[in-house]
Amino acid sequence: MTITRAISAVLCAIVVPVSACSASMSAGASLSEEKTEKQLAQLLEKQTGVRPDDVDCPGDLPGKKDAVLKCSVSATGETHTVKLTVTEVDGTNIKFRYKVVESTGTSLPANPTVDKATLEKKVADILEQEVGQRPDKIDCPGDLNGTVGETMRCTLTAGTDQLGLTVTIRAVEGSNVDFGVEVDG
Repeated sequence: MTITRAISAVLCAIVVPVSACSASMSAGASLSEEKTEKQLAQLLEKQTGVRPDDVDCPGDLPGKKDAVLKCSVSATGETHTVKLTVTEVDGTNIKFRYKVVESTGTSLPANPTVDKATLEKKVADILEQEVGQRPDKIDCPGDLNGTVGETMRCTLTAGTDQLGLTVTIRAVEGSNVDFGVEVDG
């Protein structure tokens, strides 16, 4: 049995300790200043349970990989600088990471993030454990936000075969992220 056949039905889980956050939004060539501010306010409220008093971005978030925009967020009497970095652009869908980079007080609590290298290694470890053979390569497009329900598509290479796989965050407890891996069948 080849590794690609053996893993095509694998569904696995792992708990990974990690640390920034990401989001995805449909837009055009850029995400307007107004939509960026609204999306960031909603994400921070969902993450912290506190709606920011004000979110101010200096312009649109460009729909270009690695583009950066720094926004000012005021909440509970403190001001935070939040750095947004575009991680992927797929048509009109702009994915970005956000992280508090400066603060006048304690920073907003952040969901953990599984960095790209750790994610790829852990997925390969899981598949090796399940089928007894390590894939040649796991390629994920970036870091995975530790928010329940967040998914990422990755590619598995075994010999000349390539398969898609989906990593899904199932639970987050403190800095531990529990995710499942499902290989396309």
